[in-house]
Amino acid sequence: MVVNLYYPYLHLLPERGFGYLIPRSIPFEQNPECALGVVFDSHAVTGQDTVSGTKVTVMLGGHWWDGFSSYPDEDEGAAMAKTILHRHLKVDIEPDAVQVGLQRECIPQYVVGHEKRMRMANSELMHEFRGKLKVAGNSYTGVGLNDCVRAAMDVVMGIKRGEEGTGLERFME
Repeated sequence: MVVNLYYPYLHLLPERGFGYLIPRSIPFEQNPECALGVVFDSHAVTGQDTVSGTKVTVMLGGHWWDGFSSYPDEDEGAAMAKTILHRHLKVDIEPDAVQVGLQRECIPQYVVGHEKRMRMANSELMHEFRGKLKVAGNSYTGVGLNDCVRAAMDVVMGIKRGEEGTGLERFME
């Protein structure tokens, strides 16, 4: 679940930067809202629009929600995000705008054995397609946009140089 919050104040956050992620090692007792992290959109993506103020995105769920049969509704998600901002960043005012969206299975979370599976996939693709089929994307070499763009660029540059490959060569090193 992604919760976007807008506050009309420019200097609301005590820190500047991209934001922060909450590691898996944090126990549930310290993260009852099941937060994955907070992005300081106003700082991380300056100039994205013309409205001044503070914009943040709170990400909830992910591995914390594995096995859930239902998820929080929009009101519950908004309340959880505001609680996180209050506890972590001492934000104690109501936002002027809140947008909540549930994104099901949107970011792959690699499980134990991912590298071994990618080595096997590389070998099978090379055997079956002899380097003529290449893959790139968040299911293989990185879940972030930057990872996907880099993998696609590496595949294209390999094609341009006339190299055979699958896009999974890094797992063979």
